[in-house]
Amino acid sequence: PYWKGRWRGQAQKWFALAFIGRDADIDIHAHDKEFGSWRWIRAGELADLIVPFKRPVYDAVFEEFADLIS
Repeated sequence: PYWKGRWRGQAQKWFALAFIGRDADIDIHAHDKEFGSWRWIRAGELADLIVPFKRPVYDAVFEEFADLIS
């Protein structure tokens, strides 16, 4: 392996924010195209949509933000 077993992945910081705009305010094409579409989902639905190796991270984030997620 290129990193000789020392690769630890990306460092991430997570923030909880409240969106107070309108759906029309979201423009995923305003910058370099990274996403083809978007939609609102409940936090409980997200685990079924992400790749399995990221689930522990999302579980930890949801646990930390549990009082903020409805």
